[in-house]
Amino acid sequence: MVLWRCELRVSWCAQWQSLLLHGVVVLLLLLIPWSGSATLIWMLLLILVVMESVRAQRRILSRVGPIDVSNTGQVNWRQQRWFLAAKPWQSRWMILLSLRSMHGQREKLWLFSDSMEQAEWRALRQHLLMQMKRQ
Repeated sequence: MVLWRCELRVSWCAQWQSLLLHGVVVLLLLLIPWSGSATLIWMLLLILVVMESVRAQRRILSRVGPIDVSNTGQVNWRQQRWFLAAKPWQSRWMILLSLRSMHGQREKLWLFSDSMEQAEWRALRQHLLMQMKRQ
């Protein structure tokens, strides 16, 4: 029985946090004094951080779509059945779901409050809190 269902959309909060974090790292790389012989290493690190930033933005954009949670702790997401591998971590604005598939794949799914309607957000938090109390 499905207790909660939602159509996830892009979280602007997640995108901004990712950009801010990567921007701080780029800024630190630019402000740290590098010797002339370390220029190649400096450029390589800068390129890697920028590439990781692009990869993180793509990962955030790939989190859209339908998701539902059943009363047994199963999560249907990306047309695959997942199980909660650990207790969900919750704050007021975000939830971390540690998921495990039947094939052993692991996925950490961050859900931000701005990726769904407020009523859906409240229902999900309430469902997860009730589920944690039962365990």
